[in-house]
Amino acid sequence: MTHSESLSGLKVLITRPKQQSETLASAVRNLGGDTFDFPLLEISAIKDEFKVSALEQKVKNLDGYDKLIFISKNAVVYGAEVINKNWSDLPTVSEVIAIGPSTAKLATDFFGCEVVHPNSGSTSEDLIALPCLANVTQKRIAIFRGEYGREFLADSLIDRGAEVEYLDVYQRSATKRRGRELLKIISENHVNVLTITSGDSLKVLNRLFLESRDRCSELFSIPIIVPSARVNRLAEELGFEQVSLAQGADTGATVFALHEIASENDKRNGN
Repeated sequence: MTHSESLSGLKVLITRPKQQSETLASAVRNLGGDTFDFPLLEISAIKDEFKVSALEQKVKNLDGYDKLIFISKNAVVYGAEVINKNWSDLPTVSEVIAIGPSTAKLATDFFGCEVVHPNSGSTSEDLIALPCLANVTQKRIAIFRGEYGREFLADSLIDRGAEVEYLDVYQRSATKRRGRELLKIISENHVNVLTITSGDSLKVLNRLFLESRDRCSELFSIPIIVPSARVNRLAEELGFEQVSLAQGADTGATVFALHEIASENDKRNGN
């Protein structure tokens, strides 16, 4: 491995939920980088009894849907919990679709079926471009997701004539940790790259940075990797100065973006 192919010198803040951080952290460390965890969102199963009852009723009628869409790994994991309570196997009448390759692989592992996914990119915009979602007039589509997710996908499918239902299988909550804790991790470990997986996590990061007040300008100047053009725009609006756009939130896309930052660092250092 040459220096330009490694991530040596990068000290990466990983802000993914606790259950999802190790895959990326391991990949970065294997390439010579250092990682530090600070989950910005906490993920858990839906707890409200009324919502759980409504979800289970939808799942019991899963064979009434033409397509099942999983918009994240969490949607697969928490969706599988409730599906396995009611079905020994996924209904064969339903086509299974995932937002990206890593989510598709996890769905295949959980359900043992073929899963369609975009060949490049892992955003709702990439998903809606799939040929299998082009003609969905009068098709019933279930979207497995977290509570209060984006409406873009459902709205686009409804515009194409589909009947769409959300199956909210997990909930997100912002970290209870404070900005001073984050600042300490960044300062003591000389963090020089931030990673973000969603607009929600970016908003939490922004709030914690603003708590730091006199260090704000310094924090907002740290290079940050975002997963989509939408989150890229949000980061720029919030005042982040060095935003790098990855082609999705999965580990492969993030590592590729980290390589680009490492290469830029090499050029600046004359290597």
